[in-house]
Amino acid sequence: MNPFVELLLKPEFRAFASFPFRSMGFSNFAKSFLKARKLNDGPGKVLPRYLLPELWKNLGDRKAVVTSTGVVTFEELSERSVRLANSFYQQGLRENDRVAVLLKNEQAWFDVMLACGLSGLRMPMLNTHLKPEELAKCINACMPKILVFSDLYLEIIKSIEHQLTGVKILVCSASESEVELPPHYFYLDKLIAKGENHLEPGGFGFPQMAFSGGSTGVPKFIMEGGAGENSSSIDRRKGVSDKELKQIKAKFAYGVSQISVGPIKGQIVSLIPGPLYHAGTQVAVFPIYFGGTVVPMLKYDAEEFLRLIEKEKVNFTFVAPTMLERVLKLPEAIKNKYDLSSMQIIYCAAAPCADYVKKGINELFVKQGASKNVFHEYYGSSEAACISVLLPQHYEEKPERYKSVGKVMGCDCMVYNPEQQRECAPNEDGHVIIRSARMYTLNYGNSSEMDNAFIEVNGSLWFDDGCVGHLDEDGFLYLTSRSKDMIISGGVNIFPVEIEEVIRKHPNILDVAVVKVPDKDLGEVAGALVQTLDGNKIPEQELIAYCKQAGLYGFKLPKYIKHIKELPKNTAGKIRKVDLEGEFENPEPVALN
Repeated sequence: MNPFVELLLKPEFRAFASFPFRSMGFSNFAKSFLKARKLNDGPGKVLPRYLLPELWKNLGDRKAVVTSTGVVTFEELSERSVRLANSFYQQGLRENDRVAVLLKNEQAWFDVMLACGLSGLRMPMLNTHLKPEELAKCINACMPKILVFSDLYLEIIKSIEHQLTGVKILVCSASESEVELPPHYFYLDKLIAKGENHLEPGGFGFPQMAFSGGSTGVPKFIMEGGAGENSSSIDRRKGVSDKELKQIKAKFAYGVSQISVGPIKGQIVSLIPGPLYHAGTQVAVFPIYFGGTVVPMLKYDAEEFLRLIEKEKVNFTFVAPTMLERVLKLPEAIKNKYDLSSMQIIYCAAAPCADYVKKGINELFVKQGASKNVFHEYYGSSEAACISVLLPQHYEEKPERYKSVGKVMGCDCMVYNPEQQRECAPNEDGHVIIRSARMYTLNYGNSSEMDNAFIEVNGSLWFDDGCVGHLDEDGFLYLTSRSKDMIISGGVNIFPVEIEEVIRKHPNILDVAVVKVPDKDLGEVAGALVQTLDGNKIPEQELIAYCKQAGLYGFKLPKYIKHIKELPKNTAGKIRKVDLEGEFENPEPVALN
């Protein structure tokens, strides 16, 4: 049977596919479709770009975007996005041109995203935490004609403007009453006001273009298709038949469908606590296309996260593990303060989440009114999107699966021993390698490194992004570490994640990072950088005793400990450990006996 026919026979996939109709109404779809067909009468026009604004308009005063500065309804959003799309066209942008965004979690981000989608423009999403020199490199890598930025970054843009090679128009999201711009800059609200309320000829698509997480070096720009001098120099489809490719694509579609709002009945209210530039956050953005309300947080705060769930009746969100850890660290009085009964699905990704956090979040939300377990997880990457998915029924059936990142669904996945050049047995650790539909079409726009991550196994190429772990007999994936982070001490492999999970459980630890520290005798050893909840230092021997009590021993105990005011870990859960290794310059070792 055709793999896509098999896909349509699965009830969970049909639930995903029917969500837009349930959310926006079947009668609304019928009425909007007839109107869109009348508008779609010229060359180069695409039906969905007329259908969506009509659907949004007919939703009237339903909340579309709820920010700290106010509410925009779907009727207002429809007009704003169409006017901005028209304005982009008047500025000379055409299908596949790029509008880069350096924005906070604000209304402007959604205006630009939807205007680009209705025009066939692409929208590279820039990391707001980059240094000016890194930001300039990323902007030039994604080659935008327009750059839209928040006023917070005005001085940075001024300082690097002369380095930006392709940017023609600079646009600030703040109004004229809020900030004074140089004469050649534009105000976004004026561009929206100048645009006409109709679409010019153009294309349609989901415009978001992400960068890699940037855990090492300058973030890599992820782009579809050829990338000039960075285009693939190898045949990534080597050894893959057309039949196998169809199966891989069907797996990808199924995996993505499971990271969805499909099981939720009624209107979606999606909380967005993480930065909008992050690829994973787009999971929480997706509902807005089909009538769901989105509630972006300007800055993550654990108590505010709970407050907004209660206030806005949130039933869906995407988080990084560190966000949930901070919720669990809140005082009991605060955790017990909020009604969390509306929540149905919390999706977690960006980094593996510890099993005690998953269990703790389920216990908290059920205690505070949720009707069932809410924790969901997926493991993926900017390059692969979806590899595995963990659903409540998985760990409810077998609680040990809390330790996994889910069942492999979105691609072909193998655990491989590169030294012995063989597939690992179930429960045997090795390199996690994949064959995904995305890997055949993606490149890094500012690097040729992607090809270097492919290895040949049995005549076929597989992508290895550096994760170490194992598969069990049921196809559930368990991650141990990243090969780049792994510490080799006197020939013994040390996995920083294992040490971090233990230290993070200490009641006064907010965050921790375990990194490599050079050692004359052993080559390298583990050093722990710790951030406390109250800002006070924990005596080293107390922390070592805590680690021993939790089961760490010998080489697994950190040889060096340093307190740090705040770890440079963004709200997407990523940390550039290579930048932290320099923190242990001429360190004093901890007495481990």
